[in-house]
Amino acid sequence: MGATSPNHAVDAFMASDIGCVRSSNQDSIAFVSPSDADVRRRLGVLAVVADGMGGHNGGEVASALAVETICRHYFAAPDDDPGQALALALREANGVVFRASEADLALDGMGTTATALALIGTRVVFAHVGDSRLYRCVGGRCTQLTTDDSFVAEMVKNRMITAEQALHHPARNVLLRSLGTQAKLWLVAQSCDAATPGDCFVLCSDGLWDMVETQEIARIVASAEAEEACRQLIELARERGGSDNISVGVLAIRSAEPPQEPHSFAQ
Repeated sequence: MGATSPNHAVDAFMASDIGCVRSSNQDSIAFVSPSDADVRRRLGVLAVVADGMGGHNGGEVASALAVETICRHYFAAPDDDPGQALALALREANGVVFRASEADLALDGMGTTATALALIGTRVVFAHVGDSRLYRCVGGRCTQLTTDDSFVAEMVKNRMITAEQALHHPARNVLLRSLGTQAKLWLVAQSCDAATPGDCFVLCSDGLWDMVETQEIARIVASAEAEEACRQLIELARERGGSDNISVGVLAIRSAEPPQEPHSFAQ
């Protein structure tokens, strides 16, 4: 998977694995690079990771609905504001999942996390709900761009525990917000410094970050192509128990190949 702009290209790969314990995969992923050049110019490419939750197959349904809705509504946006389009797409997904939950007793209470990243040229726009994460990795170091909507993240923010203590806290996977568990959800999109060649963006569910440390993610994406990095990250999480579904997306920024000059041959 990949996409090219006039100045740089995106090498992208996404993968999802059931892990070693779960009986089903309730994660959903997507990477969309529009074939329409005008849509791609306005809204770029989009990557989404969602981690569903709910009895029976509710989590699987919730994450799939969320990913499909986010992708469809984002690229249907009529204007050139990717941030607004992404926020509205996640809000729409919240409503879709919530209404589906209310309409079917078997899906009652289902919900999902969602983390979405749009790259529009050098512009970086993202939005999230829950604890699926987005990292930016540069020069062998990773910075977490999202803040987990979780109980322990709030404890760290309020200085009740340290970030190191949060890594192993028994309530580290307890969410404060998720898509589809309430009728309306307020959120805004965020942005960060412009993307440059050498940057690498990593989206993942907690099945990855709960098993693989940030510095290990940085090391792997710095030394492997996007597809191989995804494979290595999932394999490492499985080696350490794979207690949850594992989803990861790697989007690596590189310089675009310059256009070839036409050749002329004298007869």
